[in-house]
Amino acid sequence: MLTFLRSPAGLVRGFTLLAVAVAALLWLAPAERTLGTGMRSVYLHVGLIWAGIAGFTVAGLLGLWIVLWDDARLERWAQIIGWVACAFFAAGFLSSMLASSINWGGVFLAEPRNVSALMVLSVALIVQIWGSWPVWTRLKGALRVALVAIFTWSNLTTPLVLHPQNPIRTSTSTAIQYAFLGIFLIFFLAGALVVIAVRGEGE
Repeated sequence: MLTFLRSPAGLVRGFTLLAVAVAALLWLAPAERTLGTGMRSVYLHVGLIWAGIAGFTVAGLLGLWIVLWDDARLERWAQIIGWVACAFFAAGFLSSMLASSINWGGVFLAEPRNVSALMVLSVALIVQIWGSWPVWTRLKGALRVALVAIFTWSNLTTPLVLHPQNPIRTSTSTAIQYAFLGIFLIFFLAGALVVIAVRGEGE
């Protein structure tokens, strides 16, 4: 299975299938009473951000193992996962500008959640760059764990000004919740496909 995914033809088929799936789901996903069809931009934004957060979390869990066992091979996996997570998180932040423009009538970079996202992305890039240097493997793992801690702290302490409080969990529409979950899972699978492809080239 992994050999198939690492082949050029397999990758093209995999990414094509996922692209069609996310486009279809965005098209079929239900509108929201207040935002209307502008909800599609929110689906895209949240799905990408969640995929990035999931990647940081996986890299952080690997980092914990690396701290305990000094596993250099696992650190190479964590490094790739970290870069892919950065890409998805950055795409999620950029798509938030589209969602803001459509649903709020403008882009507000000073909004606390936007500032928090930029801070997390900056720290993540520093962790990734540090991880490419020939420093102690355990230190690299510790930095990945620290990134998850920083994100969690930032998420819990950043005030909500324009962003709603967990719009997915608090939504009364099961269809909206499943649409968010489906789009996130597609992006997560796309990220996993990128990680497998890149790691395969390095072996």
